[in-house]
Amino acid sequence: MKRILWVLVTLIVLALGNVNCSRSEPQTVAPAPTRTTPETAKAVSWDKASSYVGQRVTVFGPVVSTRYASGSRGQPTFLDIGRPNPDPNRFTVVIWGDNRANFSQPPEIHYKGKSIYVAGLVTEYRGGAEIEVNSPAQIQER
Repeated sequence: MKRILWVLVTLIVLALGNVNCSRSEPQTVAPAPTRTTPETAKAVSWDKASSYVGQRVTVFGPVVSTRYASGSRGQPTFLDIGRPNPDPNRFTVVIWGDNRANFSQPPEIHYKGKSIYVAGLVTEYRGGAEIEVNSPAQIQER
């Protein structure tokens, strides 16, 4: 009976994932910083994003500068990834003013200094790669 119980417990633990079932060695499992999704597992680095113009991909990298252009047409918010504006080699996330209400906090404040994954259609604007974001569901923090 004890052996059957041990087998059942072992199967449950294995089903929950990444746990060492060795009796002789205790294991500490550190929590992952974020949940891995199929999109983040296949993500491309910000500096390679320009190779994916015209494709829907997930791009990742650090938000190094931000700007809310409230006085500009369309009131865009810019999240510059990898390199700050005006570096032409940066990757940019654009959130138009019409979509700011979809975010619970101002994106230029919330994402600044964080590493993010952003999913969408990569386009080119003035020689740089960018993704337009309509919803916070397109952005995952790392």
